[in-house]
Amino acid sequence: MHSLTDLKKVSKHAVFCLATAAGLGAAHAQTSYPNRLITLVSAYPAGGVTDTSGRIAGEILTEKLGQPTVLENKPGASGMIGKQYVARAKPDGYTLSSGGLGGNVIPAVTMKGLPIDVAKAFVPVAGISGFANVLVVGSHSPVNSAQELVAYARKKGVVTASTNGVGTSAHLTTELFALRTGIKFEHVPYKGGTEAQIGIANGDLDFGFANMTSAVPMIKAGKLKALAVTGAARTDQLPDVPTMGEAGFPDFVVTSWLGLYAPAGTPPEIVKKIGDAVAAGMREQKYMAKAKAAGMDPMPMNAEEFAAFNDAELKRWGDIAKQADISIDFGK
Repeated sequence: MHSLTDLKKVSKHAVFCLATAAGLGAAHAQTSYPNRLITLVSAYPAGGVTDTSGRIAGEILTEKLGQPTVLENKPGASGMIGKQYVARAKPDGYTLSSGGLGGNVIPAVTMKGLPIDVAKAFVPVAGISGFANVLVVGSHSPVNSAQELVAYARKKGVVTASTNGVGTSAHLTTELFALRTGIKFEHVPYKGGTEAQIGIANGDLDFGFANMTSAVPMIKAGKLKALAVTGAARTDQLPDVPTMGEAGFPDFVVTSWLGLYAPAGTPPEIVKKIGDAVAAGMREQKYMAKAKAAGMDPMPMNAEEFAAFNDAELKRWGDIAKQADISIDFGK
């Protein structure tokens, strides 16, 4: 017969063993990551910069982590449909988001009434690429320079401008352009950059700030005219196109960037593993070449570096939004 004391000892030992086994199981699940398919979500249509950058990151993850990575496009509601999908996913590293300045920073500091708190719903994982925007008009537009666009807009009274969504980097860049020049414009948001540029090329809109990666093919095809780029220097893709500074708008420098995000609460060791893999891949020549071929500059950052950069950008653009008094009601 066992005494009550002996039974208590056995019970405590059993509980300890179960707890230890559970802890080892959880640790094994994390250290064995990944052991199945990874889904990377783009909140914008195929063909845009977020999609392109995400596909490069997906190739890197497939190679470096040894598990297939697929990219799913979930556009709509200025990117909020895809972002909500990822934010509500299990934070286990198997559902990631391709995002950046236009989707994860600017909306957080300029928009009210968002369905999720974008700054808190995600954890930065890795930096991928950076690029300038380009000011474009249709090929049949009478405008041939940024200064001519301003004169045209003032004469017309109100011009139309397209972007790849409310609260994106293209939208905020357009708002800043209007503030600096005093022109008035009607904002026409599209689901993605390619659609926005088609609208300009068709003559439905007067102008737009477009992402370099998706705009260059249409510029080289003669469907769009490039008036200026928003980077600090001219780009290799459009060497004959002046910067905004050269076009007569000093201190007008806006560069966009993209990276990977995971749902808040994703274990730090998994975030680090993904970040290290993507950063290492983006330093390799073959992936650098893929980024440059798409009109982007490689921006390899691991999780720690990207988190610090993301925080700095939130502050920078938050300050700009306050100075420009930009506050946008989501969905209006």
